[in-house]
Amino acid sequence: MIRGSERGAVTVHAAVVAVMLLVAALIITEMAGLVRLRHRVAGAADLAALAATQASVAGEDGCAAARRIAGRNDAEVLHCRMDFDVATITTRATSGTWWGHRWAVEQKARAAPDFYLGGSVGE
Repeated sequence: MIRGSERGAVTVHAAVVAVMLLVAALIITEMAGLVRLRHRVAGAADLAALAATQASVAGEDGCAAARRIAGRNDAEVLHCRMDFDVATITTRATSGTWWGHRWAVEQKARAAPDFYLGGSVGE
């Protein structure tokens, strides 16, 4: 037999557990979004560095090519450095607003033409 003072205690505990599970699910979802953002920025940095190197080898402005490719991947180029045909690019992207905050992720990438490796193509 349940005493009058303990009536509804299970309901309160179940509600607390449900709220805790909901908060945990929201935190995991936000963390997954940040990981996805990081991967997107890393991909944008890699592609921008490759585009900059290819443009430089072709005699074009490597940094302009990097900015164009990064923009197509929803990122911006913070730093672009061309050492001969070797491109070093830093990209950045910002998340949407989550719980009143915006998160920014930066990634650095470097690319060089294949002939910088010292061998010839096909070896």
